[in-house]
Amino acid sequence: MMPIIEKLTDYRRLSEDLERSVDRPAYILTGEETFLIRQICARLSSSLVTKGAETIDIVRLDGDGKSSSIDMVRLLAELSTPPFLSQRKMICLNRTGFFSGVLSGGDGIVADLEKALTEIPSHSCLIFVEESVVSNNRLLRQVLRAGALGAKIIRQPINELLKWVSGLCGREGLRITREAAESLILRCDYSMSDLMNELSTVFLYYRYTAGHSIIVDDIDLLCREDLSGQIIYLTEAIASGRIDEALQKLDILLARREPPPYIQAMLARQSRDLVIAKECGTSGRIVESGVTQSDYFARKLSSQARRFSLSKLEQMIENSFQSDFAVKTGKLDGEDALAIQVIRACQAV
Repeated sequence: MMPIIEKLTDYRRLSEDLERSVDRPAYILTGEETFLIRQICARLSSSLVTKGAETIDIVRLDGDGKSSSIDMVRLLAELSTPPFLSQRKMICLNRTGFFSGVLSGGDGIVADLEKALTEIPSHSCLIFVEESVVSNNRLLRQVLRAGALGAKIIRQPINELLKWVSGLCGREGLRITREAAESLILRCDYSMSDLMNELSTVFLYYRYTAGHSIIVDDIDLLCREDLSGQIIYLTEAIASGRIDEALQKLDILLARREPPPYIQAMLARQSRDLVIAKECGTSGRIVESGVTQSDYFARKLSSQARRFSLSKLEQMIENSFQSDFAVKTGKLDGEDALAIQVIRACQAV
């Protein structure tokens, strides 16, 4: 007997439910970790649809985020039609907008659809992949009460990603240092899809060189540049008051075509994180504060924070505000405002 769960759950709870049984009338998936969402859809497909029957027993309907973009008449027709060869028909609906706003269409069609989604035939299973889901949406609550399972799949915590990256490397007969793994995770902003792409490059390199241990220097050589690392180099120059070097580091970021507002936001964030790091003192307390999940990055913050006075960090945050205000009011363009911000930060005491 499947338990009724009347709220959105997470990836762990969803995985546990799939281990129990794939018996829900519908699954509603949302969240930014698209890699895991694709894996879940593949797992559902292999459980529900007979191998070789995918083209006839899997139906796909794509929308644009608005319910009016979905052919509701066809959806109702597909729901009423049994599968040809499989245990259940799998109807995949992408970006329907059903659970983020009011359904559009004639009153009769909407009523029929609401009834159909709460009384899904046992021979069908609906898989919704949505950009956004409103937790108090009326239709969502009705569908969940009817036995559907909804899950918000967010990016995974660093400890889970470290295990995952280590496992992928292990399958290739490779070891990866914790420092290298954390550096790669930060570069990819915790995205499993991006991590998989970067690791594919690393694995090809190691097959060619016959190496066995991945270190942070290999990540620097083979993978995307570390923007957070470049910001750290910039703040190192600021800490020493070296204006020429700081402007050179800024030019490197601009040459990479990083948008000035993004660099400005990263610099402001780094200044804020350094204030917290200075107050925390140790890398362990920095992790506990929630500034970062990475021991590697926490150690870097702790080391760098010791080179700044609290008054200098506070002045850097104030400079970030003044720079942002100057750009938004049209007094300066983005690059000039950044250069002035960096110079003032170097001169602060």
